[in-house]
Amino acid sequence: MTRTIGLALSGGGSRAAAFHLGCLRALYDRDLLDRVQVVSGISGGALLASLWAYGPADFTDFDARTTDVLCSGLQRAIARQAFTPSAVVRNLTAAARAAARGLFSDRGAIGVARPANRTDALATVLAHQAFGTRTMDDVTHPGLDVVLTATDLATTNAVRFGSARSGCSRYGTIAEPVHVATAVAASAAYPALLPALERTFTFQHRNGHHQQHTVLLTDGGVYDNLGLSVLEPGRSPQHTQHVYDVPFIISCDAGMGELTVKAPHFMIGRLRRSFDTVHRKAQDSARARLHEWAASGRIDGFALAYLGMKDDRLPAPPHDLVPRSAVATYPTNFAAMARSDLDAITTRGEQLMRTVLPMYLRPS
Repeated sequence: MTRTIGLALSGGGSRAAAFHLGCLRALYDRDLLDRVQVVSGISGGALLASLWAYGPADFTDFDARTTDVLCSGLQRAIARQAFTPSAVVRNLTAAARAAARGLFSDRGAIGVARPANRTDALATVLAHQAFGTRTMDDVTHPGLDVVLTATDLATTNAVRFGSARSGCSRYGTIAEPVHVATAVAASAAYPALLPALERTFTFQHRNGHHQQHTVLLTDGGVYDNLGLSVLEPGRSPQHTQHVYDVPFIISCDAGMGELTVKAPHFMIGRLRRSFDTVHRKAQDSARARLHEWAASGRIDGFALAYLGMKDDRLPAPPHDLVPRSAVATYPTNFAAMARSDLDAITTRGEQLMRTVLPMYLRPS
């Protein structure tokens, strides 16, 4: 079967992972997963994309394994891993060295590893619970490409971890194999909760020269929370290592939709609301680009399943639709999910995807 679809799974922590699981259930029932050429994952979307791309080949087994991971959660395992006495000592020692170097170096603490922070613990937990020692090239499904995006705080560039190649536009291609657990942890390191994941890679520049650089990896949603930039039609291979001119795009967006009205008069509230405004503008712009690409003929079609869509905007909602109000504000912190919450979010994802597919996507 010809692979003609680009699948984008947005950020949004455990809420996103659950929503995307529901979306994939609908795509599986429509026999569309085998037509996905590339899956682009961000944060919680990176977790779900990797559980599918690097997990069991059988969809039912993947579904059961993902359900177990989400119901078990990651928070407690991260805490157990990060706050062992040896981990605390290593982290404090490395942090002290980083701070001392920052006093005497124009480059600050770049190049000084912090090998035991909470995001490193997340990578260790992901390796134990899901991915083992798998590297990005070890994809379960033949013909499927995977791209997981993180953001480098040192350069403000995107760092793409891919099944075909990994790297960033500033430094070039990463020469070493990248573990899936590392890529997922980097993409999911929400900066308000998790420190940057420091890694030193050997990069091959376009001129063939190899050089080591240290990157400070944080949540890919800081750069592109919908994961659509990888799928933008007409990207030039002279400027990016990831070019996928797919004729059809399926976007799964776990955003909560319109925010409640507030009056933030004090500094913390003002800053939070300003961040929310910038984030919403970026999200709205990304969704608008899908429509522009289709209207201009740059892609043949798309489908957008948006968790935060108002229920009355659906042209033909199912009679048992899980309402937006029941799931939109679910936390994104990777805590253990109650089975009732998981069922509600996955069901809404499945319902929305089933509803929007006939509206937009008509693969031949």
